Amino acid sequence: MVKVASFNAAVALALAGSAAAGRSSRLHNRQSSGSIMQSDYQNGAAAPGARQGDAAGQTVVINNNGGHDDNSQRAGCPTIFIGSAAVGGSFSSGWTDMPQVLGFDTMRDLTVGSNVVQPYIIERGKDAAQIKRVVITQPGLPRDYWKYANLVRNSLLCASANSSMGINRDEILIAAPTWFDTDDASAGSAQSNDLVFNGGAWATGVNSAGPNGEAISSFEALDDLVNKFFDKSTYPNVQQVVIAGHSLGGSFTQHYAMLRKSNSAQDGMMSFFVGNPGSYVWPISDRPIQNPGGNCGSSFDQWSYGLQSLPSYGNGQGGASSIASRYYGRTVMYALGLSDNEGGDSHCEAQYQGTSHLTRGQNFQRALQSANGGNVPSSQQFNYVANVAHEDYLIFSDPNSQHFLFAQGTNFAATASSSSAAASSTAARSSSKGSSAAAGSATGSGSSAAPTSSQTSSSGSSSGGASSLVTPAAAVSALLASSAALLAFVF
Repeated sequence: MVKVASFNAAVALALAGSAAAGRSSRLHNRQSSGSIMQSDYQNGAAAPGARQGDAAGQTVVINNNGGHDDNSQRAGCPTIFIGSAAVGGSFSSGWTDMPQVLGFDTMRDLTVGSNVVQPYIIERGKDAAQIKRVVITQPGLPRDYWKYANLVRNSLLCASANSSMGINRDEILIAAPTWFDTDDASAGSAQSNDLVFNGGAWATGVNSAGPNGEAISSFEALDDLVNKFFDKSTYPNVQQVVIAGHSLGGSFTQHYAMLRKSNSAQDGMMSFFVGNPGSYVWPISDRPIQNPGGNCGSSFDQWSYGLQSLPSYGNGQGGASSIASRYYGRTVMYALGLSDNEGGDSHCEAQYQGTSHLTRGQNFQRALQSANGGNVPSSQQFNYVANVAHEDYLIFSDPNSQHFLFAQGTNFAATASSSSAAASSTAARSSSKGSSAAAGSATGSGSSAAPTSSQTSSSGSSSGGASSLVTPAAAVSALLASSAALLAFVF
């Protein structure tokens, strides 16, 4: 018996040492292969995938701001947040360069019009043949495409650590077009053959300002980018393409969804994420506010606030009623912060829609219900997010938003990739708690009235699922029990 006890003690010590070494090895391996878990990093550390030449600012952010500064991870999510790229110049005077965005490649292989290039960025290192879902992000007013691609990437990291979401981030690809304006061409970021617009004209689908006199709608250029991802010769397994934006990017997305031309091969695989837009293109002529002031009584229903006087992209698409009818069949999420009381679009025409981002969204929901027999169209939903103002990251990373952006309508592989599986396993062991995006929340689809500020469709944190992992201690106990049984048999 002394021999057995001594042998078991030796086994226990050896296994304990092996377990400690294993934990150290696993930690090293996770870091080497690009861990996304906060527990593997310190604030300011180099982010996974970092390369020489990446723009400054793109380090790991770990703090307690909870996403309210648009530069930190939301509360309860165990994954890292990668900071936004620093860029020279300004949106008012023009950007001086296209930043090298960590984990993304800058592409100039999309030609629109006559030898005109529409640049875009795309996640690096993902296998095109494995991609099932593409999220194309839109910039905000500053044309900061790098920021929004990064925000959605950070939300994807968070979502991939939530086992209840059921996604594989290796099968999701993020891309972002640039939408340069003429100031960017003067400042240096746009090259001589890049598509450029006057001011914010890109956001409404009107024609470009060049180069060389070329008049091309941003919607036409986006159509071409969408076509690239539906090209089966390069992306044979794509099931869904999502257009996503917040603020002016959300307005752009809603306008594009309204006016996008019919495409029977693609329409069932397209969806649109509209976050806190400053204004909408209204599908009906009625407005909730009458005579709000100003001198636009004859233009409040014209494009880009209504369906009259359409830009050239809308030629041949029929009248307002047919365009609106087509829009009602499109898959759209409107994600609105219940604390977003900012005024938004200050133009006279926007005042007919309401007084803030939130009230305009609520009024737009009522307009959809009025035009569709009292219900929001069945393919559309409103996600009212509690305790969130005009905060883009908290809109993108809300669990309901994540489900719409990354999961809805996509059949992911049964076996997740090693990176996603590692994230899910670690998240399952974390202490964060929250609600699943797929259960327990009403998002407003088909509801009879827009929510008030006391109602919400989602919680403020994401959750990890249950885990069946065997702990090192349990493994030691099991092995000791087995060795004891074996030794009892031998002796």
